[in-house]
Amino acid sequence: MRQLFVIVILLVTGSLQAWSQDHYDAKKALSSEELFLKQGNTSRIIATPGQKYLVLDASPMIGGFHRYRFFPGDNIKFRMHNETIRFNETIASVSDSSFSIAIINEAVGRMDYQEILLKDIRLMKVSRRIPFISQLAPLLPLAGLIYVGADFFNKGVDDKRFTTDASSLVVGGAFIAAGFVCYKLTFSSLKINSRNKLKVLETY
Repeated sequence: MRQLFVIVILLVTGSLQAWSQDHYDAKKALSSEELFLKQGNTSRIIATPGQKYLVLDASPMIGGFHRYRFFPGDNIKFRMHNETIRFNETIASVSDSSFSIAIINEAVGRMDYQEILLKDIRLMKVSRRIPFISQLAPLLPLAGLIYVGADFFNKGVDDKRFTTDASSLVVGGAFIAAGFVCYKLTFSSLKINSRNKLKVLETY
């Protein structure tokens, strides 16, 4: 059983190391400013000083404070009060108390713009890449299933196949639970309230 546990750990850490090696190139290392600009959509519009953009200052129950920035051209996911629609649109422009999204009107074959007031936003879906944590989100549940599956299909201390014990289920469940926590740290649905404030700032 201990050997099986070690194998699963090696698989997870090996995947993380391979991911890091495949994605890092010293010659292509970006400056802090370039990294900031690459966080969003490639269609992000970075203009002259004085451009307005959305800011979500979030203090969720899991994880610490984080500031999310949304510029014109970025994708934004949100829900509004008294609405069942899940918006997943591109920001067209930002004003002092609202922002506009572009909607294709297929009936007349043109692009329409809908203004969204900040006070009407009820919930926002956001994500952020946390080193190792974001990569572990899908790997840990998979490792848990592999661990339980390997114990189930291989002979155990009772010299029988297709059986498992409580300790294997506990270890596998712990992997899956840890993966769920990593997922919640990476992807969040934040209600706009006193803890999670949506506002408009300007570049300078």
